[in-house]
Amino acid sequence: MAKQASIQLKNLTKEYVTHEGTGTFLAVDHINVDIASGQFVTLLGPSGCGKTTTLRMIAGFEGISEGEILLDGVRINELTPDKRDSSMVFQSYALFPHYDVYDNVGYGLVNKKMDKKTIEEKVMKMLDLVGLKGMEHRMPNQLSGGQQQRVALARALVMEPAVLLFDEPLSNLDAKLRVYMRTEIRKIQQRIGITSVYVTHDQSEAMALSDKVIIMNGGKIEQVGSPTEIYQYPASHFVADFIGSANFVPAKVKSVSSKGTKLESKAGPGLEIGTAVVEMFGQEFTTKCIQGDRPEAIELADDGDVKAEVTNSTYMGQMQDYVVNVGDHELVTQTYNPSSKKVYHPGDAVYLRIQRDSLHAIKK
Repeated sequence: MAKQASIQLKNLTKEYVTHEGTGTFLAVDHINVDIASGQFVTLLGPSGCGKTTTLRMIAGFEGISEGEILLDGVRINELTPDKRDSSMVFQSYALFPHYDVYDNVGYGLVNKKMDKKTIEEKVMKMLDLVGLKGMEHRMPNQLSGGQQQRVALARALVMEPAVLLFDEPLSNLDAKLRVYMRTEIRKIQQRIGITSVYVTHDQSEAMALSDKVIIMNGGKIEQVGSPTEIYQYPASHFVADFIGSANFVPAKVKSVSSKGTKLESKAGPGLEIGTAVVEMFGQEFTTKCIQGDRPEAIELADDGDVKAEVTNSTYMGQMQDYVVNVGDHELVTQTYNPSSKKVYHPGDAVYLRIQRDSLHAIKK
């Protein structure tokens, strides 16, 4: 069991001077975050949203303009990176090319002036954990990208930090290896129980790895929640659009009851959604909103809720992608395992069967 530590970001802010020197802008805008001991938390968002700056402030590589960072309740703002009880796995791996695997992993322990026997025990234990036992004398240029990433992970973990930080560590790997390595990282993190903060712009990575996802946009936090919560109950148009894909249709809330919330929209008048949105809309029955429909929650059929016309049909192997017209709106739908189902073609008149519990109402 690794050391564990909670992290609190209180009103954390980073302000930069513009390139022209004529003003300032907020890269991170007064954010507040609580990360529990042992959690795997991902900072997710598009380029320029402030996620990497936030990570670098936690690590101590960036100064703080305003706010506090607390590690187990202790303020660490003024501490240098080597005093923060954290280790970072970098995007570029940052391995020493003239050191073999063993010396790369043990570098930090040597700097701490540990005895050779202790270093050997710790390094070999860590190489075994990350699946590199027997490769300790290989040079970095003799390793694959995935193996180099494992060395970088082992080098960070061997220092036994309370917090492990990841700066887009899989972005240099091919797609198949990324999926494999994210599974391995999650397995190792769960095995040792270390508090982890991971930065990525890849939503599938965030969904696969995280206990909690923090979605950032323009230096602010849009939503915090589990992968299930942010996908099923997006708090904003941005979140619904950034996580997965969604169709957006203007709508109105017609009624709210214990049974559900009734929407009136161009993609299905009278469609009801779950009671989860009652708190968001209260009893404002005429509130304007946006109805969000996930493509996989819309099924094409010969009868159903809403009449539509197919304008595009694309076979993708595991799914059939459709674009359909409903009134003035185009909707995207996906049918999984199309080989066992009826396939529709452009020009076909169809009906949409919409899964009620997969509808989203987003306040406009």
